[in-house]
Amino acid sequence: MSSIRVNLEHKGPLTLYPTDHIATGGEASLYRKGGTVIKIYLDPDKMRRDAMAKKIKHLAGIRHDFIIAPQGIVTNDRDVEVGYYMPNAEGEALAKIFTNSFRQQVGLNDKDTSRLVDYMRDTVQFAHDHEAIMVDANELNWMVALGGKKGPEPRALDVDSWVIRNDIPAKVPKMPSIRDWFSPLVSRESDWYAWGIVTFQVFSGIHPFKGTLDGYDRNEMERRMKEKASVFTKGVKLNHAVRDFSCIPGRLRDWYQAVFQSEQRGVPPSPFDTGAAVAPAAKIARVIVTATGKLAFEKVFSASNDPVIRIFPCGVVLLASGALIDLATKRRITKAISRDCEVIKTSKGWLKGDKVRQTFVFSYIEEQGLQETPLTLTLDGQRIVRYENRMFLVTDKGLTELTLQMLGRPILSVKNTWGVMVNSTHWFDGVGVQDAMGAKYLIAPFSDSACGQIRVRELDGLVPVAARAGNRFISVIAADSKGNYRKIEFTFDAEYTSYQVWKGDATSPELNAAILPKGVCATILDDGELIIFVPSNGKVIKVQDRHITAEMLLSNWENNVVYVLDGSVWKVSMT
Repeated sequence: MSSIRVNLEHKGPLTLYPTDHIATGGEASLYRKGGTVIKIYLDPDKMRRDAMAKKIKHLAGIRHDFIIAPQGIVTNDRDVEVGYYMPNAEGEALAKIFTNSFRQQVGLNDKDTSRLVDYMRDTVQFAHDHEAIMVDANELNWMVALGGKKGPEPRALDVDSWVIRNDIPAKVPKMPSIRDWFSPLVSRESDWYAWGIVTFQVFSGIHPFKGTLDGYDRNEMERRMKEKASVFTKGVKLNHAVRDFSCIPGRLRDWYQAVFQSEQRGVPPSPFDTGAAVAPAAKIARVIVTATGKLAFEKVFSASNDPVIRIFPCGVVLLASGALIDLATKRRITKAISRDCEVIKTSKGWLKGDKVRQTFVFSYIEEQGLQETPLTLTLDGQRIVRYENRMFLVTDKGLTELTLQMLGRPILSVKNTWGVMVNSTHWFDGVGVQDAMGAKYLIAPFSDSACGQIRVRELDGLVPVAARAGNRFISVIAADSKGNYRKIEFTFDAEYTSYQVWKGDATSPELNAAILPKGVCATILDDGELIIFVPSNGKVIKVQDRHITAEMLLSNWENNVVYVLDGSVWKVSMT
């Protein structure tokens, strides 16, 4: 990787360095300079061959808060057009909004969901009003900005792939999961069909052509789309992770059913359309569980009207009100400022990292008297990362581990810093996935004071949407080019120099797993079955129990498997 000298139309020259790189994939590389993102096509002839300069000038005239449109053309040092630039978009991948765990963590409710879907509807309509067709508006081409005054807002990405005016090529969306198989060409109707597929998942958490249905294998999504066998088909069974369809406003729910079950197309109603629904919400047929009880379930914490939204491995839980509770003693130890906080256990208390607007703050809570002491740290950070019981701050220089020392008073200091391409690394639960010009690396803390940077070719060409790390084990869910979700699990040697890999299909971006420090993992894929496995030796135990449902969000409290259900914390163990 080397620096690139470019010139931005209306702005002037600048140099792009490897540290500015965000991602490489498909047909281009992305770089970020301040609030500007530069897209450089990998094919040097694309701008000329596809008349991109004319197209970009038209798209630059599409001004909307929810559309990340081009702002000008980019040329190289030989004055050849090589790409374009646009404003930077901050937010979360839309696929995260599909999952119960993320919605619980950020406090997303049904009203927020309707508002987000309505904004997405406005965005598609605005594009159509400006002679543009979005073509491939799958969930990876949407981002969600949280925390706005009016709730979550969408961001439409990959705008240069739109087609304009009547210049519609004979092509279909790249991602089959949102393709209208009954339309040979892209159109406004096919855009609305794609919008329907994606927004239905925002409401329910499941693709409208998934679930179990007699006569179809689980991975036959495309066949079911072609045969109009959606989740509204009689006989489809869904697990308890799927949110009830009654959360979808009536007239919009009718539209979904008509579109997925027939070839009806057209502009959808707003979620806030107050007109009466034609039919009541269909009752979901859940997967029938006939297993006998083999597990013990113990409720360990519940707070009236204040649900638990996160469990930290050290045994502290975060409530919706912001209260932080120690599970062992049931004491309120302090209050979080934001839902992005992290907590770890120290020898005589807890270290809390939190966020106040764009500033990160840290404090020490003494276990005996619960006295909280603010800690000073002269580092500018981008986000806090926690791996098991270790805390890190992502800075411009990389990943910095923080340590608490008791020198008469608590002092927070820097322990180690590992160089990381910060712009091109996405952080998940205890692990980062780095994109180095299309080559994927796992940024994986391990042991007591080490951090590995491991090249993982298995993730090349995929888009990670969820990941979780534990002792010598990392599980990743990523989307492929067809819109299918894949689960890739890595089991490492003690020094993280080599690994074994397991690959399989995932029904959704939800990563529902507990990874215990002792090396045992647990996961729920379907109602009625808890899978317990040891990655280091390959041992797998499948325990069937009628009380197990996929809506149980697994985590760990030290070496205990725990889960959140209906806002309460439960512990599960073998009988």
